[in-house]
Amino acid sequence: MKEDIVKILEDKKVEDITVIDVRSKSAMFDYFIVGTISSNRQTDAIIYDLKKSKINVHHIEETQDGDWILIDCFDVVIHLFDEQKRAEYDLESLWQNTIKTLNVE
Repeated sequence: MKEDIVKILEDKKVEDITVIDVRSKSAMFDYFIVGTISSNRQTDAIIYDLKKSKINVHHIEETQDGDWILIDCFDVVIHLFDEQKRAEYDLESLWQNTIKTLNVE
């Protein structure tokens, strides 16, 4: 499933996609996927494509400004940030000492 999600994000031009393997640290989900978005229109297109795919979208949360969107797909949690919020929250650094980050090419 994570590969299908990454493909959708790549198709929608999400930048700097990072997959974070949290299987050893979380019983609730297996992966975080973090990416940088540039507009609300891009976010809407991503959500549309996820919902029309075979991926089961459980819940979507987003800030009022649309600068951070969390999409819960059960085993995979997607965090989409604008550039400023991604730098501010820096999830990759938060998890870097406890998990394995998988490269997306």
